[in-house]
Amino acid sequence: MTDTMMATIIGAGATLLTAMVTLVVNSLIEKHKWRMEVKQKKYEVKREKLNDIYIKLVDIVNQYPNVSPNDVLQCVEYPPNYEMEWFDGVLMSLDDQLEDYQVQLNDETTDYKRKNAINTQISNRQYAKKKISEIRDEYYKAKDRYKAFCKCDKAVFDLYAGQDVRNCLVEFEVIIHKVFISGYSVENVDDPRNNRIDIIRRKIINSIRSDIGTQ
Repeated sequence: MTDTMMATIIGAGATLLTAMVTLVVNSLIEKHKWRMEVKQKKYEVKREKLNDIYIKLVDIVNQYPNVSPNDVLQCVEYPPNYEMEWFDGVLMSLDDQLEDYQVQLNDETTDYKRKNAINTQISNRQYAKKKISEIRDEYYKAKDRYKAFCKCDKAVFDLYAGQDVRNCLVEFEVIIHKVFISGYSVENVDDPRNNRIDIIRRKIINSIRSDIGTQ
């Protein structure tokens, strides 16, 4: 076999290899492009169907208070125990305690040191009453809005929302039940990284962003 023929064969082989590599690369590029287009269309459909629903849901989730009445009552000595949405019962118990402290305060035999301690307990209970009343009002507003959401928007949500979003919403419902029905603490009221409700809020928002391709 001559050098010319060998060079021709090698050249033809190189050309064929280059063509095959180019074909494979182009095929991979087209496949990736197709996948991205499908993914983008999926995001577009989700945004079209879920954008308003997700905005409404995030607004509702953010409206729930991020503190339990029992967290507030930690500033109170011998506090009533909150559970089962017993807001008004707790407020009545605090009123009864305030009346008792007021009687002690008005007693002439109560010494100065005891009066200072009583005034502190009165102040703490007044603060607790104000805060628990705010929590109650925010909670019931959010609860009513969530009920309306489940009645009007949940069917579309369940149809189009991603599994991660739906899982996060179930987790949110569990935590809300624990805090406002079972009376659990949110753990650390002032630290968003360790507050149960703040944590699940972030998880819902992040899962929504991922679901509609904005993250």
